[in-house]
Amino acid sequence: MTQAMRAGPFGAGGRLSQEGAAGRAAYIEAAWQRCRDEYRLDPDRPPPGEHIGGAALKRLREERGLFERVGRVEMHRLHGQIEHQVTQSAAGSRYVLMLADASGALLDVFTDNANADHARNANMAPGFLWGERHAGVNGPGTCLHDRRARVVHRDDHYFTRNARMTCSAAPIWGANGALLGVLDASCLDCDDSRAAQVPTIALVSMSARIIEQLHFTHFYRDCLILRFHERPELVGLPYDSLLAIDEHGNIRAVDSTVPGQLGKPDHSGMIGRSVGELFDITADRLFEHAETHPFAIWPIAHGADRHGFASIWPAKQARPRPRPRAITPAPRTPAPRARPRETAGPSLASFAGTDPVMVENAWRAERVMNRDINILLLGETGTGKDSFARTIHRASDRRDQPFIAMSCAAIPEQLIESELFGYEPGAFTGARAGGMRGKALAAHGGTLFLDEIGDMPLAIQARLLRLLEEKEIVPLGSSTPIPVDIRVISATHRDLETLVADGQFRMDLFYRLNGIALTMPTLRARTDRAALIEQICREEAPSPVTLAPDAKAALLAHHWPGNIRELRNTLRTAIAFADTGVIERNDLPQLAQARPAISAAPRRASATPDEKGRLLASLEDHHWRIAATALALGMSRNTLYRKMHHYGLMAAGKA
Repeated sequence: MTQAMRAGPFGAGGRLSQEGAAGRAAYIEAAWQRCRDEYRLDPDRPPPGEHIGGAALKRLREERGLFERVGRVEMHRLHGQIEHQVTQSAAGSRYVLMLADASGALLDVFTDNANADHARNANMAPGFLWGERHAGVNGPGTCLHDRRARVVHRDDHYFTRNARMTCSAAPIWGANGALLGVLDASCLDCDDSRAAQVPTIALVSMSARIIEQLHFTHFYRDCLILRFHERPELVGLPYDSLLAIDEHGNIRAVDSTVPGQLGKPDHSGMIGRSVGELFDITADRLFEHAETHPFAIWPIAHGADRHGFASIWPAKQARPRPRPRAITPAPRTPAPRARPRETAGPSLASFAGTDPVMVENAWRAERVMNRDINILLLGETGTGKDSFARTIHRASDRRDQPFIAMSCAAIPEQLIESELFGYEPGAFTGARAGGMRGKALAAHGGTLFLDEIGDMPLAIQARLLRLLEEKEIVPLGSSTPIPVDIRVISATHRDLETLVADGQFRMDLFYRLNGIALTMPTLRARTDRAALIEQICREEAPSPVTLAPDAKAALLAHHWPGNIRELRNTLRTAIAFADTGVIERNDLPQLAQARPAISAAPRRASATPDEKGRLLASLEDHHWRIAATALALGMSRNTLYRKMHHYGLMAAGKA
C-alpha cells in the first residue's frame, strides 16, 4: 500500500479529505495531523521500535511497582471477561492487553500463548514505547495524548502494519490529578465494525477504574478511605469517589472523580483541609464510624444543599491517632480468657496463598467477618467459593457455632422455602410429623452459606430479604416470628447485576447481600498454581509424592476450565496411579487434549450452521422479546444482540 493510498483523513497535500471528514472521528483526524506534521512520520516506513531494556527497564518497573502489580491482577480478570465475551459472540478474536505508564512505556503485556509471538513481533512487550511519536496513531499513545478513552479502529492507525488491528484504551488516573498510565485491549486481526468495539471499550474503561481504586487504596493504606457517591447503591463499587483521610482527620489525597462529585474545579483546594470543611461531619465522628461501623453506608451532606452517601474503610496500616485528651480507664472487671489463636482453624492467609487477588480477598474478609456485614463470593464454578466460605467461618469468632450450607441450585424450587425457613407439623401434605427447623434456624449463632444464590427463585427472595433485615424467620404453617442470629455468606457464578436488570433478581436483595463482594480468581489466572498443586498433593496423598518435571509442566500449562475442583480430582486420580510415589506425565491422560480445546480456531467454528435458525425460532416463539429470548437460550441480552447483529436479524425484528 502506497503512502498516497494510506494518507488517512488528509490528502497528499495535507488538507482534510472528504472521506476523512465523513468517516473518521475528530480525534483521529487530529492525531494523524500530529503524526504527519509534528512527528514527521511516514505511514509506510515506521521507525524501529524504541525499547527500554536491561537495567533501565528493571528500574522503571521497580519505580512503577505498585501500579504494575495492581494492573497485572486486573489484566488477568479483564482478559477472562473479554475471552468470555468473544466466546459468546459468533466471531473469534486475538486479544493482547497492554499496561503502559504515562510516558507510553509498556510495563506489562498479557495474552494467550498462541498470540505471544505475534505480540512480540508487533513490539507488544515490556519496555517498548507506544506514544504517538514512536508508534503513530494507536490506542495507548492517542489515549495518553488526549487523556481520554479512545478506540483506534483498523485504518485509523497511522502505520500500515497496524491497519488490521483495533485498540480500545482508557487512561488510568492516580491521586490528586496525576496520570498513572493507560490500559489497552488490542485485537490483532479485527473483522468487526467500529460500533462492535463498544462492549470492549466499556470493559477496558471499567478495568481502568478498578486499577485506579486498587492503586489508591494500596498507596494510602495508612489512611482511612472515605468512599462517597450521590446514590447509596453505588457506594463501594467502582463508580464511587475516594478520599484518603490521615490520622489528624485531614484530606491527604482524592481520586480523579472527587472534584466532579463535589462540584469543585480540581483537587488543589481540597488537599490538607479538614474533612469537616468539605462534609457535614467532624473528624472525631468519622473515626468513630471507622471503629464502630466500618463499611456501613450512611447519608452525608456537603456544601449548602448537596447530599450523598458515604462509607468509611479502616486503614490497613493505621498510624496511632493523636488523642486530644487523656482517657480515664474504666474499672477493670474480669474478662473471659481469650481463645488461643492456634485453635481458630486454618488462617485466611494460608488459604489465600501468594496470589495477589486472593491475598486481597483474605484481607477484606478478615476485616468484615466479625461484623454484621454480608459477604458475597463471585467467581466461576470450581474456584473454591465453598472452601473460602468455610475458611472465613473457621477464622471468625463464630468458629465454635454451626456452619450450615445450602445450594439454591441443588434443591427443587418447590422445596427451597421449606428447606431454608423450616415448617410446622402439618404445614403441607407430605410434611414430617414433627416439622423441620430449616437451614436458617440450624445456623443460629453461626454462619449460613447460600451457594448459587443467583438460582434463588424470585418468589422466595422477598422472604430471604426479610431474614437479612429483620433477623427473624417465620416457618411455613406458623405466624410466630423466630429471631435468629446468623452471618450470611452467599456465592454465585452468575452475573447478579444482569439478573437484576432482567428482572430475575431483586435489586434490594442484591444490595443487601453485597455488603462486600469478593471475586475468586480462576485457577488459570492465579499466580500461585505451582504452590496449589504441591499443597493439594500433600492433602490428598496418603504418603509423600513428587511430580516428575514433565507432569508438573503439563499441570501448569493446562487451561483448567473446571478450576480448583478439576485440579483436585485430576491429582487425586494421578496419586492413585503413582505406585512409585512419583506422578509421571502418563498418570495425567485427561490433560492430553487440554490446549487445543481452548485455541482460537475452534472458537471461530463454534457457531453451528443452524444457529441462525435456532435464534430466529426462539425470537419468534417469544414474540421478539429480548429478555425472554435470552433467558430461554441461556445467554445475556448483550450476547443475543451481538448474535442478532451478526446474522442480520436486527432488521427482521423491526419488520
